[in-house]
Amino acid sequence: MAPFSTLTQAAAQRPDNIRHRNLRKHLLTRWASLMGAAVHFLFIPLFWVLDHSLLALINVISVAMWLGAYLANQHGEQDRAVYLITTEAYCHAIIATVILGTSAGFHFYLLTLSCWAAVTHSVKWVALVLGLMGMLVFLFLEFPLSQMFPLESGPDFPLMLATLNLSCALFTMVGFAMLARHVYETQEETLTSMATRDALTGLHNRRFAGEYLRQLSGDRQDGTNTPYSLALIDIDHFKLINDKHGHKIGDQCLIQISDLLVRHFRRSDVLCRWGGEEFLLIFPGADLNEILPVLEGFQERLRSLPIMHNGDVISLTVSVGVTSHTPGMHYDLLINRADHLLYRAKAEGRDRIISDQTGEQVPPPLYPTSAKRQATTRTAPGRRSHANQMPPVKACLEAGLRSGAPP
Repeated sequence: MAPFSTLTQAAAQRPDNIRHRNLRKHLLTRWASLMGAAVHFLFIPLFWVLDHSLLALINVISVAMWLGAYLANQHGEQDRAVYLITTEAYCHAIIATVILGTSAGFHFYLLTLSCWAAVTHSVKWVALVLGLMGMLVFLFLEFPLSQMFPLESGPDFPLMLATLNLSCALFTMVGFAMLARHVYETQEETLTSMATRDALTGLHNRRFAGEYLRQLSGDRQDGTNTPYSLALIDIDHFKLINDKHGHKIGDQCLIQISDLLVRHFRRSDVLCRWGGEEFLLIFPGADLNEILPVLEGFQERLRSLPIMHNGDVISLTVSVGVTSHTPGMHYDLLINRADHLLYRAKAEGRDRIISDQTGEQVPPPLYPTSAKRQATTRTAPGRRSHANQMPPVKACLEAGLRSGAPP
C-alpha cells in the first residue's frame, strides 16, 4: 500500500508544470519509467553472467533512456517521455529476440508496453498507433521471424528464462492495470469532492444539499417515506466580526463552527454550508423531539469556544430555524419554512432556536425567497441581507440538479 499512498499524495499535489487534464498520464508515466529503469538495471548483471556482454551494454543504454523519460516527464514533456520509452522497449525486444531467439521471451514485455503506450500519449491517434505498433512487433517476432530465422539459445542460456519473462510481463500488466485504476479513482474522488464540498470548511456545499434533498423526495415517491428534519443556522453578527477583525478572522469563525458541527452531530447527518455564514443541516430519520436537544447542546458548546484575536474575545453564537418534513411538502418549501423560522430567531434577539414547536405553526411563505429577503431587510436592518448575494432557493437547487453532483 505504500506506493498507492505515495501516489495519492502525488495526485493531491499536482506539479505546477503539469496540466490538470494530464495528471493521470503523468503519474502513470512516472511509475512506469522508474519500474522500467529498475528492471533493465537488473538485466545488466544477468546478461553479464550469461556471457552476453553486448546485451549487458545495451541495457546500460536502456537504463539511461528510461531515466531520461522520467526526467522529461517531470519537466512536463510527457510525450517525449512516451517516445523514449516506446523506442527503447520496441528496439530492445527486437535486438534481444534476434540474438537469443523467441525462446528467451523478452518480446513478451511488448504486450504490457503496448497497453501502456495506448493510454499515456496526449494525442489519441498517436497513442493508438504506438499501441498497435507494439502489438505488430510482438506478432512479427513471435511467428514470422521465428519461422524465417530459427534461432537457438546459447549453450548456457536458461530455458526457464522465457517462463520468467512471460510471468514478469503478465504481472506487470496486471500491476499497470491496478495502478491505472487507482490513479483514475483517486482523481475522480478528488474531482467529486471539489464539486460537492465547500473549499473553506470542508462541509458539503449547496449543490450537494439540493441533490440529497431531491433523492429524499424520490425515496418518498417510491414509498420509502423516511422522516427527516432540517435546520438553518446563521452566525450572529457575522458582518460585524468581518468589519471589525477582518475576513481572515471571519473565515476562522466559519472553520471553527464547521469543525464543531462535525464533532457534535451524527455521521449520518448531512452538514452543508448553505452560503455566506449560513449552514444547512439535514437529519434523516429524526423528528424535532430528537433534534432540538442536540441543537441546544451545540449552542452551549459553541458559546464556550470563543476566538481570541489581538486581546479581544470574540464570542460566537448562532440563531437556528428548525422544522420537520410534512407529507406532500416539496423540499424547497421546507427550506423556505426553516428560513422563516430563522428570521424569527433573529428578530426575537438572536442566539436562540425557533422551531415548529415554538409558539404558532409557521406556514410556508407565499412569496419567493428573494422577495422575502428584501422584506426582512426593510423590517430588520440589523440583520445581514442576502438579497443581492444569493439567488432564490428553488432556482439555485434547480441549477445544482442540472449540474448533477453525486452524493
